[in-house]
Amino acid sequence: MGTIHDGHRQRLKQRFVKEGLTSFESHNILELLLFYALPRQDTNVIAHELIDNFKTLTGVFNAPYEELIKVKGLGENGATLIKLIPQLLSAYTVETNANQPMNDVRRICNYFHGLYIGVKTEKIHVCCLDDKLNIISCVLIQDGGVNTVPINVRKIVEATYRSNSSMIILSHNHPNGIPIPSDADIEATRKLYKILDSVGIKLLDHIVASPKSAVSMKDAGYFNFFEI
Repeated sequence: MGTIHDGHRQRLKQRFVKEGLTSFESHNILELLLFYALPRQDTNVIAHELIDNFKTLTGVFNAPYEELIKVKGLGENGATLIKLIPQLLSAYTVETNANQPMNDVRRICNYFHGLYIGVKTEKIHVCCLDDKLNIISCVLIQDGGVNTVPINVRKIVEATYRSNSSMIILSHNHPNGIPIPSDADIEATRKLYKILDSVGIKLLDHIVASPKSAVSMKDAGYFNFFEI
């Protein structure tokens, strides 16, 4: 026996299949998503409350799990599904860009931007490449606070040697900022470049990512200075 919401749910699903999300408002997107966690509830009401509480779709997906479960009717299933979405997007973006050589700035930036989707603390990763610039491994080197993480050279060298690699791309994120390298980022990268070069490891680039985009330090001209 169906519920009074079955007709509305079916129409919304058909609208999505036909049109995609282009014409959907934020609450419609959440309403549709929550169909699959809350089969017997009016997800329209819950979706509106989520937007009221967290202001935007991004705000909802970035909200702490502990805050989400406070929303009436959402529960653990709904909150878990919401927190799953950014990580699914991250995995999809990373995998899409990882299957090709890291020889294109846009692809490299897309890869690392995807890696940090939904990440709230500053992290440092090292991506080890083979001689054709294909990814061998991408390793989390450090996980720190919101503002800064010092670069651990020993861990970078160890990760590179474990991957039998001699070429790497370094990355870190600015969770609450813009993807522009700070003076500290530039100086740390300069020192790291020289240290790695002395042990036979080529630092090809350092990517700085933010919630909206990512920037290549090499493409921005900083590595010309390092190589002098």
